[in-house]
Amino acid sequence: MLVIGAVLVLAAVFCGYLAVVGMPETRGTRGRVAEYSVVERKPLFRRMNDTAVSTVEGVLSRRGWRPFTSDELELAGMRTSVAALVVLVIALGGATFSGLVALQLPALLAFVVSLLVPGAAKVVVRAKVTRRRKRFAGQLGSLLQMMASSLRAGQSLPSAMDSASRDADSPMAEELTRVVNEYRIGRDLVDAMEQVAERMQSEDFRWIAQAIEAQRATGGNLNEILDQVAETIRERQHIREQVSALSAEGRISAYILMALPVGIGVYYSMVAPDRMGLFIDSGIGKLILLGCGVMYVLGGFWMRSIVRIEF
Repeated sequence: MLVIGAVLVLAAVFCGYLAVVGMPETRGTRGRVAEYSVVERKPLFRRMNDTAVSTVEGVLSRRGWRPFTSDELELAGMRTSVAALVVLVIALGGATFSGLVALQLPALLAFVVSLLVPGAAKVVVRAKVTRRRKRFAGQLGSLLQMMASSLRAGQSLPSAMDSASRDADSPMAEELTRVVNEYRIGRDLVDAMEQVAERMQSEDFRWIAQAIEAQRATGGNLNEILDQVAETIRERQHIREQVSALSAEGRISAYILMALPVGIGVYYSMVAPDRMGLFIDSGIGKLILLGCGVMYVLGGFWMRSIVRIEF
């Protein structure tokens, strides 16, 4: 029995090596030809992933609906395709369902929890987009300072933007590079800046574009205009940070209150599955769960509207 077990373990290790690395080169005719040709040899897992991504891409193209857009992923700074992200979400959902079933949770409850994975992925993408836009808004003050310094040195406005794009950090560098490239192919500079302001949902950057447009139409010292706009943007950013600091306690309380029912439900499902099964097996229990879910969603929107302050 020990010999058979050792043979099985060695066979499993060998199969795993072939799945990750791939088949070794042969010294026959095919192997000699391969020495003079460029052939990409992908491991089994990568080939399976590519097949799944191409299949999902075909399904999404036929249906004409995508859970994520390419612009949304670009704004989030995620260098992946929509189909690849969908495949990852499906794999995580399946792994979550299998893990919860392995922990002896009811299959229906495990399926409901696994359905939260796509929603969590959507929340993560939107959070990345929001974080990127906030970082962009925080870089506007230093951007105007660099542009004003370049203008005082005698550079033109497009050249000043090009210099600022090389010195700025992400995401300001990518957005300014987009503006400069569109200007070089013939697009109006202000129009390109307004499109970036719409993409990043930045009212401050739209003010910069409007100030440049006003200076272009009426004349004047652009350095002084940019300095005044920079001062206004810095004051707004200071007020925005104060509001964020004062509302931080409310946001943390909202996160805890939203996570508490889910955590307690998962805990009791693992500790006392017979009691939690009453909510799934009986009709009154399903009604209670439905009512709790509705109040949970309404409470989440209510707390979000309280702690989210826009100006």
